Amino acid sequence: MESTIQTSCTERAKLEFVEALMRYNSTGIGKAMTEHFHTNQSRLPSEKPTIGEIAEIMEPSPSYRFGAFFEFHNHARLFRTLLGTIERQKTAVRDWLDAVNQPGALGSIELDPALSPPTYYRSIDIHTQPGNYHAEFAGVLYHTMIGPFLVHRDDHDEMGWALARGIPRRDYRRIVDLGCGVGKSTLPYCDLYPDAEVLGIDYAAAMLKYGHRLAESRGKRVRFLQRYAEDTRLPDSSVDLVVAVWLFHEIPRKARDATVREALRILRPGGVFAIMESPPFRDLRESYSPLSAFLLDSTGRRMSDPYIPEFFQSDRVEMFERGGFTSVRDVALPNELTGWGSGESYFFGSYPWWMTIGEKRADA
Repeated sequence: MESTIQTSCTERAKLEFVEALMRYNSTGIGKAMTEHFHTNQSRLPSEKPTIGEIAEIMEPSPSYRFGAFFEFHNHARLFRTLLGTIERQKTAVRDWLDAVNQPGALGSIELDPALSPPTYYRSIDIHTQPGNYHAEFAGVLYHTMIGPFLVHRDDHDEMGWALARGIPRRDYRRIVDLGCGVGKSTLPYCDLYPDAEVLGIDYAAAMLKYGHRLAESRGKRVRFLQRYAEDTRLPDSSVDLVVAVWLFHEIPRKARDATVREALRILRPGGVFAIMESPPFRDLRESYSPLSAFLLDSTGRRMSDPYIPEFFQSDRVEMFERGGFTSVRDVALPNELTGWGSGESYFFGSYPWWMTIGEKRADA
């Protein structure tokens, strides 16, 4: 862990147990769901089934019913275990988080105590994380749980690197990562564009504090700002590249549209805007993995990700064009986490990450 958390032997054993359950969810329960799907796939009315049609063969199966129960309660167990560890040493953790903007720091953090959580986050805990992203120890909790949750397939920020490497290389001088969280999606740009000013923007102070400490521990210069993605308060036409990883499926349509407009406003003419998510349901069903489309939809409904079902049915190219961008396209990016492009099989069916990218008109 890259924070001040200390774990006892008992706490480490609990975390290792939960992590083993997470791995079993992938290799055991997931495999059983896949086998059920393939065994019953012939019952589907077409080769391009709807999510509802897939649900009709999956939801009655013991493997899916147990997997859904297992997913929800194993998440809860993981969070309870971590919260107990943090509570035992919360003063030390709080002091570590508050030690920001130290003399000699490479980067900086600017917090706005008056900024409240967005209205669309006040009554839900995204991903069932207690207190959402704005609880006091949200950054510590998120970064500590993400390793076991992803079975350590993103320990080296592979998801952030997937988008960073997929964006056309240019002389970007100022780069903004919207919804940066703890900075895992931000840090790759420090390496790819060492002469650029890299900014991470998020509404949650707890995530930004952790991100600042994480960036400093890795020797990365990042300027973190506590602001809304929809209202960055950056000057017009002042940025060359705007990115967002896993932000858009976590916010409602009105906020998504506002964020696209904000990206257009702050970009210089010819500037680039790129986001990364999983493919839309249509493309998952028709070209990659119908089962993954169903599981993504059902997980969103079950695991406090309420904006997933609507977002993954939306047209992202149209969203960018409606916001004023040109040369908009969807691009499939290699995704080693699910085996796509790496030569490995994946139990739910391999598929790429999905980049939507556009440009601000040069004459804008």
